[in-house]
Amino acid sequence: MLLEKADHLSDTIFKYQKGKHVMATPSQLVLRSDQEFDAGKREDILDRWNGRTAELGVNVMYNADVKAIKGTGEAIAGSVQKIVSRARDGSTTTTELQRHAPPYAITLTNGETVMAQNVVLAIGTQGNPNLMRCPGGDLPHVTYQLDDPYAVIDQHIIVVGTGDAGIENARGLVEDPAQGNTVTILNRNPRSTNVRESFSTAKEPNAKALIEDDAAGRLTIRYEAETSAVEPGWVTLSTRDGEERIRCDRIIARIGSAPPRAFVEGCGIEFASADRLAFPTLSPQFESTAPGIFVIGALAGYPLIKHCMNQGYDVVEFINGNKDLKPADEPLLEAKF
Repeated sequence: MLLEKADHLSDTIFKYQKGKHVMATPSQLVLRSDQEFDAGKREDILDRWNGRTAELGVNVMYNADVKAIKGTGEAIAGSVQKIVSRARDGSTTTTELQRHAPPYAITLTNGETVMAQNVVLAIGTQGNPNLMRCPGGDLPHVTYQLDDPYAVIDQHIIVVGTGDAGIENARGLVEDPAQGNTVTILNRNPRSTNVRESFSTAKEPNAKALIEDDAAGRLTIRYEAETSAVEPGWVTLSTRDGEERIRCDRIIARIGSAPPRAFVEGCGIEFASADRLAFPTLSPQFESTAPGIFVIGALAGYPLIKHCMNQGYDVVEFINGNKDLKPADEPLLEAKF
């Protein structure tokens, strides 16, 4: 059974901005999944996946928001997890969680319970975005995604973050000059002739296209700048030359995301370290420290769609008894090293 939190499949891609080109990298990696996937427009990929899911007869439960996963079998001897919670003032509290063997009771927010011998977590990190921490960062015109750039008209917009998502949002908002948007994108890095230095988290073609838009006057890149305060209609920037207050009707913050640690640890899954951005500790088969619970995709540290699809295939094969299956990228690594 596939438990889907939303009322539709593929929520991460569903939340991409309309018309986004989705890349199928790494191109040389063979796709094992029974789902088809090639580079293309967001809408085309969703249509193909929805059709293929129906064709394969996948058992999907929609609006199934998982609240907790608990083992219902015997207590596992010597398997007590210490969970350290850190408050904003720096203080910590430690609680202990006794792991229990499968089967697992998967509790939904609507009160229903689903039982499973094995669980595969493919929940990603996009539902846990990094939040704006400056004063006013919780105002309603501060958002963390852009559904349809063509629906935004005649606004002064600040995009925070120059990763791929931020760049694509900024460029989409000025693609049609008739929209009349004034877009500024903030980059904490200094301007450099080396694109990789200025845009360290973006794909180079995206970064170069943004620079071209800036040079053509379609938008403005502010280097060495970040928000220091937000208020209705305005934002105060902290720059190398001091603070500057500029007009702002909307902020789109694309400043990354982190694993939903409290939920994951509550399942009995340990993380590799106390770092907020750390990933769960996994076996070579992606099994977590909770026996029978597997973690794949972005939550496992592999944000590329192709990797996640292959990992899902490999995990199901492993659960079904195929212990000899090698990772899909092993031939690539052998050829390289």
